[in-house]
Amino acid sequence: MAAKFKCWRCGHDLGELPKPLPRLEQCAACEADLHVCRFCRFYKPTILGKCDHDLAEPAREVDIANFCQYFIPSTQAFVAKEADKERQAREKLAALFGEDSVSDKTAKSDDPLEKLRSLFEDLPGGKN
Repeated sequence: MAAKFKCWRCGHDLGELPKPLPRLEQCAACEADLHVCRFCRFYKPTILGKCDHDLAEPAREVDIANFCQYFIPSTQAFVAKEADKERQAREKLAALFGEDSVSDKTAKSDDPLEKLRSLFEDLPGGKN
């Protein structure tokens, strides 16, 4: 049985990942980069440099796509507690500025035209 991969940021089921994972691959749900240190089997937040591989150079940004040739996706990368904290912070921020809640935005259709329309409406002067 193949291991199930979940997005390191939102926990969305990624199913089967292409091998090798393209550098600019993103999560379909939250659009987070996937070829990142946070999604790697060698990522250890408790050590200096955050990478446990002997030959890899530490990345400056652990959640932005990189060119690391030692990258191996991890099935343990998603931590629900961190995602819940981020969601709660986004909800508070949205409430502070009187915007739709994050859960309302994610519940909208995955239709690309609807996404573009929503982005346009978010621009200053976008709503008529």
